[in-house]
Amino acid sequence: MTLSFRASNWIEDLATRVMARPGKHVIASAITTSGPTHLGTVEEFFFPSVITKKLSEMGDSPDFIFIGDILDAFDSVPAGVPGDLKPYLGKPLVDVPDPYGCHSSYGGHFLADTVSFMQKLGIYPKVIPVSDLYRAGYYDPYVKLFFERLPVVREILSVTSLRQVPSSWMDVVMPICEKCGNIATTRVTGFDGQYIYYVDDKDVGYARGCGHSGRIPLSSHRWKMAWRLDWPTRQAFLGVTLEGAGKDHHTRGGSWDTAEAIHRQLFGREPPLTYRWGFILLNGRKMSKSQGVGSLATLMKYLPPEVLKYFLLRVDIEKDKNLDDSGEGLIKLIEEFEDNLREPRDEKKALAIHFSDPSPGWEARFVSVLLAYEIEGSWEGAKRRLGLKEDYLRPYVEAWANSDKLPEELRIIYRPKKAEGLVLEWVKSLTGSETGAEASKKLRDLANQKGVPLEVAFSSVYETLIGRKSGPRLSSLIDVLGLKRIIQDVRV
Repeated sequence: MTLSFRASNWIEDLATRVMARPGKHVIASAITTSGPTHLGTVEEFFFPSVITKKLSEMGDSPDFIFIGDILDAFDSVPAGVPGDLKPYLGKPLVDVPDPYGCHSSYGGHFLADTVSFMQKLGIYPKVIPVSDLYRAGYYDPYVKLFFERLPVVREILSVTSLRQVPSSWMDVVMPICEKCGNIATTRVTGFDGQYIYYVDDKDVGYARGCGHSGRIPLSSHRWKMAWRLDWPTRQAFLGVTLEGAGKDHHTRGGSWDTAEAIHRQLFGREPPLTYRWGFILLNGRKMSKSQGVGSLATLMKYLPPEVLKYFLLRVDIEKDKNLDDSGEGLIKLIEEFEDNLREPRDEKKALAIHFSDPSPGWEARFVSVLLAYEIEGSWEGAKRRLGLKEDYLRPYVEAWANSDKLPEELRIIYRPKKAEGLVLEWVKSLTGSETGAEASKKLRDLANQKGVPLEVAFSSVYETLIGRKSGPRLSSLIDVLGLKRIIQDVRV
């Protein structure tokens, strides 16, 4: 879709600001691979992909880098994940075994899970496990800098986190305990430029230190930098131009305040540009990997990729976005997407459609295809009835047809009966060449002319066609059944 008017929006504003910065432009994002991918995770890679696309449309050639943080501590076992993983709580995700046995680690498995969903959405950043960056030594000089300037680091953290950091604090990094393998429970006791000294004695609730004390070489890379230092550090050595994050990182006292201060006061450089997005809510609840809320695999059985993208872009980026994942809610979202695909309601919806990359294989209204499938009992029958050429919608239609999510109003049996009263007058006014939308309008006009409530008029038509007082959108039902056939059947 080509935008027919100038669209002043956050995407264009950010892209314009990126273009104003000199040099190669790098768009970055990252996640902690702590569990199955959910819809909230999509924000982490979809929004930067949209900005990358906009920059490309403006003639730029940006790099899009996506970091998989597989060194973070394993802090909870997500619902539905097999095996007994509790003994690994507190250890780095990269050291937790893959419960499915197909990757080298738990962190690697769920990074691959995220990448697979990126590809389903047509998004292909350069994906880098953060452990690769540590092994390559990118963080080493920054660790030395932070220890050399430790009083300044403490002051920055105290001011930007709104929490006083004690004068004894040295946790620039989190060493991995040589004895028990924990990363969440260690604390630094010293650094001599070559070795990191530590003790493993913290109790973080989900894990408890074993009490071991020791030292590890900086060059071992068996450590991870503290998050508030890690973020600006990798932005610096990767040359990041723009990186967004959830709004929780951008609140007063959030990690972005720390990142900005680190860039300016310790690195002597301007921080990257940034932006923030709201939370994704599922029926009013925040998405959660640990609780298994908002599984993307489940949602993508029923929603084509462009609908998910449209959902994320249809409101302002900083607003929370609530998804009703009931059958009725998802069908309503699909129909809203289709309505705006045909004729965008406003500038914001036009942008959402543009950046959702609608497939040319979407040949007919989704509900019409569902109804045709219900009538015919097979994909080939539905395809033949509607004259479809592509199979793009097939997996989604079959998923709906074979699940209990399909709203009851879409499970129809065509059993026409003789038209009477207003329905007969309506049928007589039709030529048979009208579209479903045109025929529906004639019904509304006739009902208004006769003073019949629209609800009564439409209920009468549904009762005549499918023996129920309600049903799918009448225009879709007419298009699927065929108006000429309906006229013939109900005038018998």
